[in-house]
Amino acid sequence: MATLNYALITPAHNEEEHIEKTITSMINQTVLPSKWVIVSDGSTDRTDEIIQKYAKETGWIEYVRMPLHRDRQFAAKVYAFDKGYEIIKKLDCEIIGNLDADVSFEEDYFEFLISKFIENPKLGVAGTSFIEGSMVAYNYNYTNIEHVSGQCQIFRRECFDDIGGYVPIRTGGIDFTAVTTARMKG
Repeated sequence: MATLNYALITPAHNEEEHIEKTITSMINQTVLPSKWVIVSDGSTDRTDEIIQKYAKETGWIEYVRMPLHRDRQFAAKVYAFDKGYEIIKKLDCEIIGNLDADVSFEEDYFEFLISKFIENPKLGVAGTSFIEGSMVAYNYNYTNIEHVSGQCQIFRRECFDDIGGYVPIRTGGIDFTAVTTARMKG
């Protein structure tokens, strides 16, 4: 199968309950990233310990620690992402992804997403709907089918750089703003 190089960034804050499942989902992917930077955003639980364990076992997971901060707000996710992007910028990757620290997925998840970029050279951003518990948390009666959920957004690098990355919005909506900006820029 033809593929494109991709790299991921995961901002994580106190995700000890979920991060290991996210990491094992990634390790089991049929198409692995060139690099996966997991940025602990001032975690005070066992998140760092879990990330470091897997970073030592693989050659492609990198652990980064942000300082502890008391002001919890949505813009913190952007600052953590940007810290990871500093590392990713140096790599030769066509696809850049933002993956939440509390998700799990099938082993062909990224193979599927990357295939969409191969099929459509003009595609700028992609993702999938998601299931939370036993219910689908993506209802197209209320959301445009072109919306890309924030739990996993992957961008053609050219598109991500063209929109200027994520905008740190204190009150939230960073994922929506990125997708909307990408759509407006074509």
